This record gives sequence, C-alpha cells and structure tokens, in this order.
Amino acid sequence: MKNFFDFIQQLGASSADIIWFPLLIWTGVATLIFLLLRFSKSINPLYQYHIRVATLFALPIGLLSAVLLQAIAALYASPNFSTSIFIVENPLPVIYSTPGNSISAEYTIPWMDANFLVGIVSALLLVIAFLLIVKLVYSYLQLKKLHADLVSEPLTNTEFSNGIKDGSVYVAFHNHPLVPFTFGWSKPIIVLPDKIKKDSYKLDMAIQHELVHIRRGDYLLQLALSVIQSLFWFHPLVKIGTKEIEIYREISCDQEVLNTSDIHPKKYANMLLELIPLNKGYGSFAVNMAVKQSTLKQRIETMKHHKMHKTSYKRSLFLLLSITLMVIAPIACSDLRGPETLSEEEILNEEISIEDFKMEINGTEVINFTEKKMTVKTDGVGALGLSPKDYGFFIVGIHSFQDAQLAGSVDGNKITFNINELNVSILSTANILSNHDKAEIWVKHYPNYQTSAVAMAIQTPNAPPPPSKKVNPVDQEVFIVVENMPELVGGQVGLQSKVEYPAVAKRAGIEGRVTVQFIVDKNGDVKNPKVIRGIGGGCDEEALRVVSKAKFTPGVQRGRNVEVQMSMPILFRLSNSEYIQSSDKLPPPPKPSDLKN
Repeated sequence: MKNFFDFIQQLGASSADIIWFPLLIWTGVATLIFLLLRFSKSINPLYQYHIRVATLFALPIGLLSAVLLQAIAALYASPNFSTSIFIVENPLPVIYSTPGNSISAEYTIPWMDANFLVGIVSALLLVIAFLLIVKLVYSYLQLKKLHADLVSEPLTNTEFSNGIKDGSVYVAFHNHPLVPFTFGWSKPIIVLPDKIKKDSYKLDMAIQHELVHIRRGDYLLQLALSVIQSLFWFHPLVKIGTKEIEIYREISCDQEVLNTSDIHPKKYANMLLELIPLNKGYGSFAVNMAVKQSTLKQRIETMKHHKMHKTSYKRSLFLLLSITLMVIAPIACSDLRGPETLSEEEILNEEISIEDFKMEINGTEVINFTEKKMTVKTDGVGALGLSPKDYGFFIVGIHSFQDAQLAGSVDGNKITFNINELNVSILSTANILSNHDKAEIWVKHYPNYQTSAVAMAIQTPNAPPPPSKKVNPVDQEVFIVVENMPELVGGQVGLQSKVEYPAVAKRAGIEGRVTVQFIVDKNGDVKNPKVIRGIGGGCDEEALRVVSKAKFTPGVQRGRNVEVQMSMPILFRLSNSEYIQSSDKLPPPPKPSDLKN
C-alpha cells in the first residue's frame, strides 16, 4: 500500500509540470481566442470553425511538444541551450526519490501533502479519461457494425460529385429515422434516412451538404476532436469549444452548399426543420448535419443575413495551421521548475552553517539548541553530521557524495528532507547558506549508527570537482583544482593535535574556527599562509604556526607536480563543548547486520 501512495505522490509532483502547468497556459490563450471569436460576428463561419479547431488541437500537441523539447534539452544539455522562454517556479514541494534501507517507522497517508492531493485528482481524471476512450472505441465499433449491415451504392452522379471522384463515395439508406451523416475516411459513406429517399430535392440537398464535409476532411477533424474531448473531458473550455465547433462546422457547410448550388435557402431551412425530430445517436464519432433546436435559429439567420461570399478553403487551412502553432508556442516554451542545483564552483565557494538550531523528525522534536550557543559549520564540499537519539546518524550536504540520496532542499534558514520514511526538518536561527537562499540537499543515513556527538562537520568523500581554472592567468602556475589534490600527511586530526590553545583566548572564552589560506608547493610544503577568517585572542597566530609546519603530498596535474592553493580550518573549542570537528574521515560505516533494517 505504501508503494501505491508513493506513486500517487510522485504522480502529483510530475503532473504539475507535464499536465497542469501547460494546461493552465493553454487555458489563458484559449480563453482569449474564444472571447475574441464570440465578439467578432463578422468573421466568416469557416474561419470561426477552423480557428476553434486549431485552438483545441494545440492542447495535446502543445503538451507533447513540451515533453519533447524538455527531452531534447536534457539530451543536449548546455548552459547556452534552453527551450524555455517562460519559467515559473513550481509552487508544489519537490518530491525526491528515497530508495534504500528503511527503519521501523509507522507510515501515515500524507492526506495534507499538496503533491498527494494533486496526484489523487490526476489519477481520478486519468481513469475517467481512459473509460471515455473505451466508450469512444465502442462507439466506433458500433458504427463499423452499422456500416457492415448497410446496403450501399457508389455515388456516380456528376452533379453531386463536384471535386469527388466517381465511385469513391458511397450512399446508403437506413430505415431508422436518423439525421444524415458521413462515416469513414478512405471510402466515406453517406447514410440517409429512408423518408427522403423518394424526394429528389431533399435528397440533393442532403447529399450536397455531406459532400462538403467529405471534401473538407471534416470526418478526420471530428475523429481527433472526439479523442481530445475524451482526454480533457473535465475542462470547461474543451466542452464549450467542441459545441461551438459543431455549430460553425454546420453553418460554414450550409453557407458553402447555398453558395455553390442552386438550392433555395428557404427550402433548405425547411429541410433542416424536418430533420429536428430524427435520431442523432451516431453524432459523437460521425459527421452529421447536427440539427438542434437551439442552433437551428442561428443557422437560418446566417442564411438570411450573412454575406454569401466565396471563401478560400486553402486560406482557412493555413489559418488553422498558423493558429495551432501560435497556441503551441507558449505551451511548449514554458517550464515549471523547482529549486535549481548549485554549480560546482558555487558549491566550492559556499559555506553551510546551522546556528542554535532545532531538529524535528516526523513532527517530533529530537534536538533543540535554540537556547544554547551551538553552531556547526562546514565548507560547501563538506557536510553536516547529525545524530539525534534513536534515529541513527545523518550526513547532509549540498552536493552528491558516496551513497548519498537527493532527498530534500535548503530554503533560507530551514533544511527539509525525506529519507527512509523519515520526514526531517532542521530549523536554524540564521540563513544556512552564506551565498544562496536555496539549494538541493543530499543525505546519507545510517539507521543503526549512533555517536556521542550531537552534531559535527564532516569532509565528505567524492566532493564535486569545480571547473579547472588558474588563480594567476599570467604565469598559470598556481592551481585551485588539479587531477590529484594535495593530501595532508597525518590527516586533519594529526594537525589539530598540534594546536596549543592560547592562554588569552582560553581566559576570554574565545572559541571558533580559524580558516587559513595557503599554497602547497611542488614539494608539498606550505608557503604564503594567511588568515582569511579569524577569531582573535592569539588563535589566528597559532593557526598560522600550525599550518606553516604542515606537510602535504604534492598536487599532480597531467603527470607533474604543481602548486595548488588551498584553505584549511583550525578549530579552537573549549573542552566542555558538545561540538566536534572531524574533517578527514566519515563515521565508520554501519555493520552489514545494521543494513538489514
């Protein structure tokens, strides 16, 4: 059951970008177009028909185009290449996959989660859309069955054929009182009621009307519109659009019949009146004369007052294509994005810090230092280690590291993530990142590992290498990043053990971290050390003394030793602190038996 609820939650998160945001863009554009058409009565009915068709066609094509463009952008990822013109931040919280070991925790259905609620609605609408598609297929099969039962004859009368090859269109009569309709594309068949079979004038009018539908390809348009109406059945504009399309399709067809033949408008209107009581049961898939009492008045008024001029069908098709592309453009070029990942260089220059913080897991407070002076800091390539009682050990960083999962985000002074069925929230009294407000969070969880330290700074393995660049562009001798970075002989713990706490700082209660920047030369010696962040009380000088005597293995670039600029923190903390600094190793990995949870 948990997997099902997780699927619903993921569906809600993904459908916001794939379905709902593009649908919102289309709604705004379609509303504008429909309003303009409604208040522009002078536009020719054929244009009214095709513009509405184009607007509805743009909805599924736009959704598919947006997905395709995102796939292309992902395939050819480049900072200079983007298909998105309109970018909106996703209002829903980001959902991250959290595979891995789980510890015993009672799972609760996230009824109040926005993604879960959107997922439920999306799933329900998709199920109903599927059932409507099934119903549409059933309607099609019913028409095929009717087609097989009818006795049809090819239409050969050249008076009717006007642009139609002899024998390519068939005519059949049905003994049930059906409104005349057309079914089929490659070999269309015109189905007429028996009651007009012996009336040659009415027969002529009905066939002329249906032949216009055949010449214009209205059957294929109706087929596509039926699918769109089934998929987006819940959208009021789709319902309004299909009704108006049906009206203007028949009005434009009436207009062409009266404009290209000798049929008298009054007699044509009388025939429409006679067809009102007949059955329209096959109208959802077939193209029929769609005689409705509510629309008949509008059709007759058009015959009386609308200018009967010849309309370029090719021009109308061009308009259909143009409007479709115009509506597709804002849908396909819009993007709903979550928090952006920091670049490798931004991670290198970032600092993570939680001050006087508290930590909650599944709504229960597990750590609270809001009334104590408790600060934990680390560089962007490092991570924070947190060990709340009874919940194992968490390693949290803003970059990917060994066996970590992308599980949450940092926003201002708050970190939130979800891992192993644990919803974790860390609230700091100050901004957590020094240079940014938001970033993604990577987490590694040891469910059964516990340490005596509540919080610590950790140097993570596999820190992301930022783009290689030279510090000095003139001589190009000092590097920041090389293939094999210098390594401190004896490790950070060994260096830290050589620190002698200054008496002045001890008496004044000065604590903190001194950051020293220096260059490791080609022999692994330290040169040009300087304090870039100090705390005073003699600690800065002591940090310089210790770092100056440090020894490194040299940095290597392209097989040769090079000079590399580095920075290193030296911790000064009084013995009664709960803070521990460990920069050269992670806590020991859990035992294999621990991973079975």
